[in-house]
Amino acid sequence: MIQTYAHQKELHESRLDIKTMERLFANLITEGTNCSPFESDIIVEKAKEVFAIGDHAEGNILHPGQMIWPAIDINEPPGKPLKHCKLRRITITHIDPKEDAEVRRQYGRSAKRQQQILRMTAEAQDQRALLTQEDLAEILGTDVRTIRRDIHSLRKKDLSVPTRGQQKDIGPGVTHRVKAVSLFLQDKEPLEIARTIKHSLTAVERYVDTFCRVVYCQRKFRNNLKTAMVVGVSLATVNTYLGLHTSACEDPAYRERISEIEQRGRIYYKALDFKKKPGQIERRPK
Repeated sequence: MIQTYAHQKELHESRLDIKTMERLFANLITEGTNCSPFESDIIVEKAKEVFAIGDHAEGNILHPGQMIWPAIDINEPPGKPLKHCKLRRITITHIDPKEDAEVRRQYGRSAKRQQQILRMTAEAQDQRALLTQEDLAEILGTDVRTIRRDIHSLRKKDLSVPTRGQQKDIGPGVTHRVKAVSLFLQDKEPLEIARTIKHSLTAVERYVDTFCRVVYCQRKFRNNLKTAMVVGVSLATVNTYLGLHTSACEDPAYRERISEIEQRGRIYYKALDFKKKPGQIERRPK
């Protein structure tokens, strides 16, 4: 994200103000609890971390429909009590007005909710965290049984839903993004793909475009990390898409798609080249 001078000045002034307030807070803790100044500073730092202020403030501006949510770290083992688990503050897209409305019109409210579940769990996983079924029920304003039925329905379509409860029982399913791209590589058109996985056409087009950008930029840079930075996706997404590309290259039918992939990727890269440098790309969950 590009920061203007005015924005940087505002952040600087807010940091100075926080430092003054945190000093006051630390003094109050020292006087009120008989803690040492060292212990008070630790308490203040932990409070800043929990409430995401100061050095722990969120670096990204939330887009309409996005929210901050505390989710369990992906490395926490199953069965560990929640109160002992490490939590991550993640950004998830609770509502995508255009895409969700499109799915609701085409396939109904249940399909819309399932698209939201797939999107939010994938975004959480990209940020090294896992949502629980209880998280999803609370965010979507429904009950856990409904979420459980939705997940069961999605898994019957061979789509994985990486929630905490499913972490060790995901099975052979693939993510909705991978399935969309795989169907594209099988010469399916985006509209047909959207109908097959009951996703919005807008979302499917975005998955396909991201895949094309990854393939094009990787051929240009020969570096997975740089490709991830330029396209604005996670390194895991780049590795997954390049794996699909490598497998597809063995299929003669895939050659029919190569020119389209080249064109999509080139258009994006040229437009990007005029706007920003690689390190200034604003990231959006893919």
